[in-house]
Amino acid sequence: MRKLTAITIALSMLLYLATPVNAVVKPGTKCAKQGQTSTSSGVKYTCVKSGKKLVWNKGVAVKKPAPVGSTTPSANPSPSASPTPSASPKEESFTPWATSFTQKQVSDEAQKKFREWALAQTDKSRLHKFISHPDTPWTRARNFKKVDELDVKLFGQFFDKQSTTVLGTNEKWVVDQLNANGGKYKQCDDNSGNQGLNYCLDQGTSQGYVITSDQAFQATNPGGDGSALLSHEYFHIVQRALLGSNIGIPTRSDANGTEDSFPVWFVEGTANFVGFSVAALALDATYWEGRPAMFRYAPQNPDVNRNTLEDYEIRNGPGNYSPTYPYIAGQLASEYLVASVGFQKMLDIWLDFKNTKSFEKSFQNAIGISKDAFYSKFEAARGNLGLPPVTWKLVCLTNTLISELPKTTPPCNYNTNRNNPGPSTSPGATPTPQPAFTPPPVDRNANIDGLGCHNGEPDVKNSFGTFACTELPNGNNLWKKKT
Repeated sequence: MRKLTAITIALSMLLYLATPVNAVVKPGTKCAKQGQTSTSSGVKYTCVKSGKKLVWNKGVAVKKPAPVGSTTPSANPSPSASPTPSASPKEESFTPWATSFTQKQVSDEAQKKFREWALAQTDKSRLHKFISHPDTPWTRARNFKKVDELDVKLFGQFFDKQSTTVLGTNEKWVVDQLNANGGKYKQCDDNSGNQGLNYCLDQGTSQGYVITSDQAFQATNPGGDGSALLSHEYFHIVQRALLGSNIGIPTRSDANGTEDSFPVWFVEGTANFVGFSVAALALDATYWEGRPAMFRYAPQNPDVNRNTLEDYEIRNGPGNYSPTYPYIAGQLASEYLVASVGFQKMLDIWLDFKNTKSFEKSFQNAIGISKDAFYSKFEAARGNLGLPPVTWKLVCLTNTLISELPKTTPPCNYNTNRNNPGPSTSPGATPTPQPAFTPPPVDRNANIDGLGCHNGEPDVKNSFGTFACTELPNGNNLWKKKT
């Protein structure tokens, strides 16, 4: 009960409010919270840390707001650039489904609604176990525990059986602990670019982390130490719980899923949004501080973030080996969605799917507009969210510059396991089987362990061993070396 009270107080203190504190202050006197502001007599004061104390700084003169329409919108950032946090030219709140706003306005509104939802939650579940080996590097272990506790407080209500998080320095120990708690693991060696950190999760309700070096959480780099990753992967477990205990996540990929399935941008984008949001809330930071980092985490390819949202519906191959990279556009789409209708309605899409078995139907039921209408609004707002203009288009499983699109394209077969018939030229005509698509190029004489593949590909045998194309719980497909 004491832990629940502490978390509730922390949530209350961290609730994101855009309105600054207005009170008479004196520079050098004590203040309550770092970053807090107060405006008095035309001077804006900020609470800063001086030595070990929090004091009001000397303040800066407040400029009068520029007349409406006197500012020039900034250019869209390049794929490799991060958006620069800047104050809004107008101190106005975000309007639902607006197409003209600043990045900070939509970010702040999405976080305001997320944190209001978070504050209203009470811990309704004790069905969780957190296991950490005593030798786990201290800083990461402490921060992961804080994030894990908040995850469970917010989302534990959706579980009807135990969920488990395991931290340790030894892969075998982590795997053994996971399997002792209902997991089905053989290894725990996935890595998302975090130094000294591997992770694993299966189709069940557990996740594990092998931590071999220590690292602190940074508000401007929320994925660096793995805190946001832990919450991201936990939300994938939540997604399955929202759908029903024995239901996987039907996604659009090369080997499964239909138009009724979940778009990959929604599966990964909501997990990214939750990962960034929960880590910031649990570790006394803000989502806005870490928001620019999402652009840096994407592979810096010429086409990154330059497709319409519709092109991020399908995944073929894992993460960076997908024909399009769904994480960033998906996170921004989730941000725009939450800012417009609230966090609970985003969750309601998952909950409603149990009844409709159709993403598009559940989307309309929960959000109040069709998926296509949402796509139209998103594309009109994409530049304000921080995305570059659309210059690429996904053709079957190949991303292509719009300027280089062929005049005609063959019908697409997204299933490499079987030859699905293409459309007939006339009623009653015999359909012609379509060939499977070529997998992502790899050197099949090299060590291809961990590289992307297509479901159904035969094993590769070379001097480095035998590699099987393995489907991961998140829908990715990787070459895995057989032992």
